[in-house]
Amino acid sequence: MMDMIASKKPKKLVYNGRFTTQKTTGVQRVARELIAALIKLQPQQPVTLLTPPRPGVDVNGARTVKVGFYKGVVWEQLVLPFFSRHGRLVNLGNSASVLIRNQIIYMHDAAVFDTPAHFSRSFRAWYRIMFWILARTSACVLTNSNFSRDRLAYHCGISTEKISVVPLGADHLDSLEPDTSVLDAHSLTPNRFVLAVSSMNPTKNFGRLIAAFRQIDDPSVDLVIVGMRNTTVFGSEDHVSAAEPNIKYVGYISDEQLKALYQNASCFLYPSIYEGFGIPPLEAMRYGCPTIVGKAAALPEVCSDATLYCDPYSQDDIAEKLRHLLGTDELRAELKRKGNLHAEKYCWINSAKMMTKIFDEL
Repeated sequence: MMDMIASKKPKKLVYNGRFTTQKTTGVQRVARELIAALIKLQPQQPVTLLTPPRPGVDVNGARTVKVGFYKGVVWEQLVLPFFSRHGRLVNLGNSASVLIRNQIIYMHDAAVFDTPAHFSRSFRAWYRIMFWILARTSACVLTNSNFSRDRLAYHCGISTEKISVVPLGADHLDSLEPDTSVLDAHSLTPNRFVLAVSSMNPTKNFGRLIAAFRQIDDPSVDLVIVGMRNTTVFGSEDHVSAAEPNIKYVGYISDEQLKALYQNASCFLYPSIYEGFGIPPLEAMRYGCPTIVGKAAALPEVCSDATLYCDPYSQDDIAEKLRHLLGTDELRAELKRKGNLHAEKYCWINSAKMMTKIFDEL
């Protein structure tokens, strides 16, 4: 009888901490914020992160255990399965070992299937294989929007019922003091620059974004591009190139500097052609920056009526919407108001509550 009771006891959850050793982009931020929210929601339940034996970023409140040897894909695929064998592994960083069954995987989008040309050949091939296997062998697949759920189910050949939607949050910069030194460092005047934030992924549409900004033809307004290039993932093509002094690529900056840019920009421009979710527009909304986003993929689902939409495939339409927003004080004020109210719905603690409910039902 005791054996039967013991056999029904759920496995302890352990978390794949590979993301803590990677440069922080959207995927790594999501994993970190979800775990931090889980700890805040249930402080009495310890969270254990298994990580490669190399320096990484700590997640406050989590117990970090460095295990095994090597790093990266090799560590995740071959080493992590051995050290996580006594628990159920939760993978929040968009990848997991194909050797483990009944784990939990958070897949951020189906871009490797839907926009294959925008990824390097090796990255695309590996993620397609990995997602296809994990969709079948995992106890649960999580994703961030109904759009992503439907596309993943279609490409991986599984029912949408196996995929649970856990929307993301936008409140992770709330506790930070904005660092306005970034304005002086790049000679920026408050309310006289357009902000664009994302990784240098071709789906972010920087070519048309820059072309549209050029059509504005106002040297008193700057375009500020924040983001990190990653040729391993997205290939070597340069999608951000401009010689004009009022087009400024500032690269990778701190969260404090990013918050200052959101709070001082005239507007936020995000004509992306593909998003599984889209955190940056919600960040901008939360910190008082009116937004223009592409009417494509998950963005209408996530941004609702709190933004101005553009056709991401038309640089003329992007330019028209940008010119209209920059020239209309009433519209900017209305989008600030709507955006702030809308972004309030997207908090990490709400995401953690949804995840906890899903975990409990497994």
